[in-house]
Amino acid sequence: MNKVDDRRKSTRIDLKSMNCFFRQCDIAASTSEKDLDITILDISQDGMKFMINSGSDAKQLRQADEIFIRGCIFNDNIGFLSSQKAVTVWKENTLFGAKFTPALEVDSATLSKMIS
Repeated sequence: MNKVDDRRKSTRIDLKSMNCFFRQCDIAASTSEKDLDITILDISQDGMKFMINSGSDAKQLRQADEIFIRGCIFNDNIGFLSSQKAVTVWKENTLFGAKFTPALEVDSATLSKMIS
């Protein structure tokens, strides 16, 4: 079974309509000595698509790096993603895909409500 196909079956919630300020987080990466500022673009129970807000910082993060989400505003749900771990599964310039390890404990409907 292809794990990438399994990940793609997750219901993704697009966050483009949400103000960027309300979907910003700091992450610690296993390969970086400093926290990196990110903006989440979409999210599901299994992972998220995000961009690193600085092109030079994006060079510090690679595919298969472990990340740890620190402070996170995320639509006034402060702490919602804090302490969540993930692994980057793809990279394209400043855009990244990450798989949560473990998956979030909330279902897609709850996640959608939290975002609206």
